[in-house]
Amino acid sequence: MYVVIGANGYLGRYCIKNILKHSQDHIVATYAHGDKPAFSHPKVEWMKVDVCDNDALDRLNQYMDAQSKCIYLAAYHHPDKVEENPALAWNINIVALAEAVNRLNKLSCLYYVSTDTVYGEGSNKRRFLESDACQPVNLYGKHKVLAEQIVLTAGMNVVRFPFIFGPSLVEGKPHFFDHIKADLESGNTVEMFSDSYRSTLSFDQCAFYLISLIEKFGSCSEKIINIAGDDIMSKYDAAIALADAHQLDKSLIKPISVHQSNEIFKAKRATSSVLDNQKLKKLLNLNEIHFKA
Repeated sequence: MYVVIGANGYLGRYCIKNILKHSQDHIVATYAHGDKPAFSHPKVEWMKVDVCDNDALDRLNQYMDAQSKCIYLAAYHHPDKVEENPALAWNINIVALAEAVNRLNKLSCLYYVSTDTVYGEGSNKRRFLESDACQPVNLYGKHKVLAEQIVLTAGMNVVRFPFIFGPSLVEGKPHFFDHIKADLESGNTVEMFSDSYRSTLSFDQCAFYLISLIEKFGSCSEKIINIAGDDIMSKYDAAIALADAHQLDKSLIKPISVHQSNEIFKAKRATSSVLDNQKLKKLLNLNEIHFKA
């Protein structure tokens, strides 16, 4: 059995897609608020679980068995919102996670999904190793560092993802990718940062590599794993790749500098965060990993 906590987000829905494609397991997919998601499949059971509700966590634990494989995606994750609502973010990102790790004791493995923001400011000339020191530049990154320590102390796994760029599978909730694609299809100009670099992958690729790790190893002996591509890309590069893949006019995409972003973001962002993926390649016997738009 797979248990995907926070399954109705962008990455969660791609995790469901890849589990269905690459595993025979039943899936318990949790969502926190609103009506049950519209997506339906005979092997997918939706369960309403607010991770801040200990009774709900206990009910989920009773439903699981010792062979359950858990992917933990629940988070208060927008850096600007974390800065605006630090108490709420702390309760979701730290307190609720600690309770979940303590209460969900019927597991064969748990993979906590983290991000490249834990590393902080880097350079496109050097890739961050999993062993590098974490020096996040905003509160969201600091939450992720502490959350990782909770998970690692419990003997569970952490995967760190790069900038993820791809179409949404969530009904009525388009992603940044979808908005850019729609603008280009309508002939609208799109501005994208050209001087900030990350190891970009699609949602589908990230979910595929995560499920591949779980299917192959269960609880992996490598406790922290960067899931990232070989390509060092700016958001401008990613948008150009989108345009090329969908035969859209890439001349509509205009490069801008991160130094022009003072009015866009409230929380500080690292200008470059490039990840080393050699450990992932070795574990999954891969030679190359390239972004697919």
